[in-house]
Amino acid sequence: MRKGVLCFCIFLLVGCGEQEKFATYEQTNMEEKQQQIKGKLKEAKEIEAANIVVIYDEIFVALQVNPWQKWNKQKIEKRWQKKLEKEFPNDTVHVSTDFKLHWESTKLLEQDQGKVMDKIEQLKKLAKEET
Repeated sequence: MRKGVLCFCIFLLVGCGEQEKFATYEQTNMEEKQQQIKGKLKEAKEIEAANIVVIYDEIFVALQVNPWQKWNKQKIEKRWQKKLEKEFPNDTVHVSTDFKLHWESTKLLEQDQGKVMDKIEQLKKLAKEET
């Protein structure tokens, strides 16, 4: 009985650990754009998590869709690409639903700005690749 209650408490505490689902790169002066994009993505039901990096005139958004929407990844990616290009016509927009890009951009959010530009170029190349 005690083991069951203990296991239940542990699972309850582990399940309550909420992480930031919409992360932005904080070391730029483009906070207004980041907050606009973050607000739009939070309203979308099909998006589970996103990493947003805005540097100068480039916007990079790595999306993670809900498991039930994984069959529509390409449609979701194209739709958000069009929405963001329409919203920010003077910027270059890169949107991806590839998990590897989400993972790499998560690592990118923890680095300083000098390394970020090199990493952004790598992410653009990865986004163009077909798997």
